[in-house]
Amino acid sequence: MKKIIVAAGGTGGHIIPALSIAKQLQELGCKILYIGNADSLEQKLATKAGFEFKQISVQKLYRKFTFAHLRFPFKLIKSINDSKKIINEFAPDAVIGTGGFVCGPVGYAAHKLAIPLYLQEQNSYPGLTTRILSKYAKQIFLGTAGGAKYLPSEKTLYTGNPINTIKPEKKLSITEYGFRENATKLFLIGGSQGSLALNNAIFPILDDLYANNIDLIWQIGKYSFRKFSKDIGKRKGVYYFDFSDNIIQLYQQADFALARGGALSLAELESNKLPAIVVPLPSAAGNHQYFNAKELEKNNTGIVLEQKNLSAQKLLEEILKLNKHHKEMKNNFTESKHLTAAKEIAKIIFSNI
Repeated sequence: MKKIIVAAGGTGGHIIPALSIAKQLQELGCKILYIGNADSLEQKLATKAGFEFKQISVQKLYRKFTFAHLRFPFKLIKSINDSKKIINEFAPDAVIGTGGFVCGPVGYAAHKLAIPLYLQEQNSYPGLTTRILSKYAKQIFLGTAGGAKYLPSEKTLYTGNPINTIKPEKKLSITEYGFRENATKLFLIGGSQGSLALNNAIFPILDDLYANNIDLIWQIGKYSFRKFSKDIGKRKGVYYFDFSDNIIQLYQQADFALARGGALSLAELESNKLPAIVVPLPSAAGNHQYFNAKELEKNNTGIVLEQKNLSAQKLLEEILKLNKHHKEMKNNFTESKHLTAAKEIAKIIFSNI
């Protein structure tokens, strides 16, 4: 039996591709070991998916100075050594990393132990971990074609972003979730961490949305869930949550969306043919979320609203505008490459080990 180590962490944007590839490799007969941070989202999701999980302790390298940086070199060395120990014990045929700071020490340890390293990069501007590890990688799978110009071109292959493609057994009950049968459904996708900017902008217009026959599916995220869940109270036409295992079913209920410009979020919107208002995160490295979002706008499947122009009133205007045109905008979507990405990546890795 061929054995593969998968490493990724931090946010769902890195973890979901890792799990999607791992599931496809498992179907090909591979034994999977997932390495991630302790007490983390990746541990929760990988364990729930049935994968063996080993933990290391990795510290994020923050963009601004913090005294935590003083511990970084020591924690990095320990996490590399811990990764080497796990790799030696498991004896994998390959390691696949899909980004996030946890991927760094595992990928470097694989290189030092001469284990073939594969990477999958979601964004048009590759993350720091991918850029550092690219020199050691055997192949780099790209979620967006634009990422190739920042990486060794001879190693890159555009496959699309692996997304969760497991079909739910049944659709959610509209009335069970408090939705009106004839209302349009807007899905605010804040991600597993949540988007405070989007949350702050949508909250003042909840009653306006309801009055315009728009029900809201609201992924608040973990960081501000307590605050907003308390303030929302018992408003009608709002289903809110921090993180949901029914995310695919919720996509099926939605008519259009409001989202950040993360590569995985946009891949899921494209695959579910959901027109969207996209508010790129202005602090994203290389402004990659803005460029991701402009692709949707160019294809007339989305509207870009920069955060500097974001207000409750402006957001309401854009929502009402999209509400009028979302049906015809759906016709602008083409067949999504992301739906087959995990299978294609797993097939390539399996055939080369």
